[in-house]
Amino acid sequence: MAFIPTRSKRHITDPGSLKLNLNSMMDMFTIILLFLLKVYSTEGHLVNPSDDLTLPNSTMEKVPEMSLDLAISKDWLILNDKPVMKVNDLLASQQFIIPALQNELLRYANEAEKMQEKYGQRFSGSITIQGDKELPYRALVKVMATCGRSKYPNMRFLVYQNES
Repeated sequence: MAFIPTRSKRHITDPGSLKLNLNSMMDMFTIILLFLLKVYSTEGHLVNPSDDLTLPNSTMEKVPEMSLDLAISKDWLILNDKPVMKVNDLLASQQFIIPALQNELLRYANEAEKMQEKYGQRFSGSITIQGDKELPYRALVKVMATCGRSKYPNMRFLVYQNES
């Protein structure tokens, strides 16, 4: 059974007494707000530094790009959140190229090249290296040499940006 409108509702003569329905406008503003928040959050941190390392400071202003992530903490060498070997074993080794790291890097490179053939997604050969600021230089040189020989010649180092 429908409700019968009252006489005053049926005969509105003053157009200034009409009220604006804000429900539709609130829905529109909510959608715009969610869209802006999503766009803003995707431009945030692309790389999260590992918890057990301290990155060096720098005045560099380039924004990090998405790439393979290699972290060298005080204890472990970690490739894409997967431990590869202990840093002590890396330092004790007399080899210039690290075989365990090279095998993993070549596996990732071969997968990326297959993706390039199938889907046209370009393989850039870039890798982001997070190195502890107390890391010995010879360990960093070994890691860089291994990356260069394993189809990853484009190396970027992750650092904290100095506030200026």
